Amino acid sequence: MKLGIEARKLFLDDRWSPYILLVFMVVFYGVILFNAGLHLPTTPTARTFNSMLDHLAQGQFDVDPKIIGDEGFLRNGHVYTYFGITCALLRLPLLLLHRLDLDVTAWSCLVAVCLAGFMKVRTVFFLKRYCGSTPGAEFAFALMLVSIVLGGAGIGYLRSSLFQEVIFWAIAFAAVFVYFAVKGIVSGRFTVATLSWMALAAGLALLTRVSTGTGLYAAIGLLLVVLAIKEHRLSHSVLRLRFLVPVAILAAFVIVVGAVNYGRWGKPTTFADFSLYLFNSRYPDRMPRTSLYGLFNWTRIPFGLCYYFVPIWALQGADGRLLFESTQYRLMDSVELPPSSFFLTDLLPIAFIVLLVMAFWTARSVLSSNLATEWDRRGAGETAVAGAASPLFAEGLALAIGLAVPCIQMLMAISMCYRYRMEFYPEIDLLAFMGLYVTVSNPALLARFSRHRRWFLAATVVTVLSASAAMILSKISGSGPSQEYLRGGVLHYYEHQIFSILRHGR
Repeated sequence: MKLGIEARKLFLDDRWSPYILLVFMVVFYGVILFNAGLHLPTTPTARTFNSMLDHLAQGQFDVDPKIIGDEGFLRNGHVYTYFGITCALLRLPLLLLHRLDLDVTAWSCLVAVCLAGFMKVRTVFFLKRYCGSTPGAEFAFALMLVSIVLGGAGIGYLRSSLFQEVIFWAIAFAAVFVYFAVKGIVSGRFTVATLSWMALAAGLALLTRVSTGTGLYAAIGLLLVVLAIKEHRLSHSVLRLRFLVPVAILAAFVIVVGAVNYGRWGKPTTFADFSLYLFNSRYPDRMPRTSLYGLFNWTRIPFGLCYYFVPIWALQGADGRLLFESTQYRLMDSVELPPSSFFLTDLLPIAFIVLLVMAFWTARSVLSSNLATEWDRRGAGETAVAGAASPLFAEGLALAIGLAVPCIQMLMAISMCYRYRMEFYPEIDLLAFMGLYVTVSNPALLARFSRHRRWFLAATVVTVLSASAAMILSKISGSGPSQEYLRGGVLHYYEHQIFSILRHGR
């Protein structure tokens, strides 16, 4: 009994809890990534980043065509990839040890997802220290920690592959970005160090995955504009150190990315030329579709909202065809399995976002009449809804608008892929953390949360269970366009997949 009490005290100690949770994530996520009874065979493509690093060391930007296969882009007799170079640079130890034959994809994925999870956990503990602890607040913090570690982005996408590795690292850098963004917003102090870390995270994300990177660049760009305007001396503020340092970091990464693009495509602003994609030979309908609608098109947004939030697209109509199947064939190259929804895998964060919206809705009259005064008020001691919400107004709005960029891109993309859901998490995380902050720092909102705590507990359970289910379904789902898989219905397809695995393995 005494040992249990001491263990509980150790876990509740803010100094040790993040690291205890990190150890748990390393072990638990590692088991899932490396086996979990659903082992996936290694393919030569898994060593693409090894080949990229080998060629970069020789001043070249192509990759071995035997390794990348049809996932490459053929230009002027050389094969290239559109992936950023970050994951290749992470393999520098292999180059130094002359072991580029090793496949470390799963290890890289593990480090990335644990880094992302750890930064999110640190964000919760920062809010806990800043806002103080009450029984209701402790319960809210605990639920958010469970959601981070066992739900959403923590569990739902745990699969080792070349494609997952790239987005895992991009989202890990975004988690670093959001941590410092929340720290700056809530404390009301965006220091040189805070902005520099955010700029570094944005630059690394751009070097890893352009869609994530552009969102972080847009977010910090808008934030710098807001901070400059708030100083009331724009011509002088742009020369201040806290603006020059992050801008210099952002510019440096743009130059590096531009150089890589130029080495691959001959243009610094081109990230990929899909007219050169070798995979097009398998799908001759893709280039005409791209020419007609482009890689990104506003007309795809309604179906995109359905794909990411209300997955009825996987159901069959009375005619035996999938709902919106004609739209899928007309506008999209690929609509991938499994069907999923943020309203299930991230129900608890969405609940805190709803509380954030409620806080601003309640405070709208105060914010409109006293904006100039409320703008600069800071501190967790302000217990009115407006007091809790006002520090979030300008900086938070700027960051939220910027982080919405990759979300909109995914809604407009020519392919709807399960892993693309991760592009929404920087936005979801920022808003959910802000919702958590206004909830625990406002007595009225915290009281409402406490009255309905069983519903929030239920939302957490839904988040954990649905994220785990989505992860399992993603592992057993076929890749590429899903229409042919679902001819017999979505339930029949997954029954067949599960039965096949239980009987024959994979």
